[in-house]
Amino acid sequence: MSDFEQGPIRPPSEAGSLLVRVTRNCPWNRCAFCPVYKGRDYSARTTEEILADLDRMKEDAEAVAALSERMGEGGEVTRAVIQQVHGSHDHQALLAVAFWLFRGGRTVFLQDANALASPAKKILAVLEGIAERFPLVDRITTYSQSRTLARQPVERLAGYREAGLTRVHVGLESGCDAVLERMDKGATAAVHIEGCRRALAAGLHLCCYVMPGLGGVSLTDEHAHDTAAVITAIQPSAVRLRSLVAPPRGPLAELIDGGHFAPLSEEATVKEIRTMLAGLATVHSRLVSDHDLNLLPELQGQLPDDLEDLLAVCDRFLDWSDRDRRRFVLGRRVGMVGQVADLDETGVRDAIDGAAERMRVDLDEPIDRWIQEIRRRMV
Repeated sequence: MSDFEQGPIRPPSEAGSLLVRVTRNCPWNRCAFCPVYKGRDYSARTTEEILADLDRMKEDAEAVAALSERMGEGGEVTRAVIQQVHGSHDHQALLAVAFWLFRGGRTVFLQDANALASPAKKILAVLEGIAERFPLVDRITTYSQSRTLARQPVERLAGYREAGLTRVHVGLESGCDAVLERMDKGATAAVHIEGCRRALAAGLHLCCYVMPGLGGVSLTDEHAHDTAAVITAIQPSAVRLRSLVAPPRGPLAELIDGGHFAPLSEEATVKEIRTMLAGLATVHSRLVSDHDLNLLPELQGQLPDDLEDLLAVCDRFLDWSDRDRRRFVLGRRVGMVGQVADLDETGVRDAIDGAAERMRVDLDEPIDRWIQEIRRRMV
């Protein structure tokens, strides 16, 4: 048993994936809204380092399987095996592999922020190395910046797909050039479209992330309309919502403190999302809201078939009284409700009112500042 490197983040949809670190940190690392890699230098790992990590992962997988056999579990990684690993070893790498096997052992995520910035020879060697060591893996995914994809020949991306890469996660964040410039995203709407279309042309599953609230008060309309236009132009496989939460430190916090950026309230963010959704009538993508930062997790469905239902979720929230909207926001952020329909359950309003009283939150007045503090703790 031996250690291997793992980076700090991965998409929520990759919670069950084995994390293979191809690069360290982010080669751009200038986005104003992102706190993850600030103060950390980017570096590229060698092919030998990555393949050595894969060898260690394989050794750990074999050790877990052997433990399962000794426990009479027939090589299967059951809850009992996980508990034994957790209780017997202060070894995070082994535990990570055990959890991966418990969840099926079929998916891999290439880290960190932009693995496809690596030379093609390295990416292909890593993909082949995964296939050799873990032949049951049937999904390999990674983050990429749109500007990186825009520089890649479609034939190269198709070669990655043939070698085992199946999905690319791209943070569009916005389709509005003014927002992208203010956030120092390092891309334009045109670059987003070009890069993402190349990934799709190569046969890759493309997941695009958009960030409601990123335009702030001053650019909310432009952000909503232009983002809808870019998504329409791309037609990604999936669109994921990641509502903005300003970190307590960093470039965006400085913009806010300097009076150059006014964050949206929860209500205004829902209005912005509704405006964006209304512009997706000709988009054929899966909409996903799978992060706790999002106020409305039920905004999930297949576009355009489910568009009216998705708009209705927004409208139901927006049609409430001010007090009910605040009730729901408070209840959602402290874990008392999970979706819009929950507010109508017997006793829920009274329970939230009681919680508000204990927390000294006045639901007859705006609670934005209080809610922002809760959400910042989630970043």
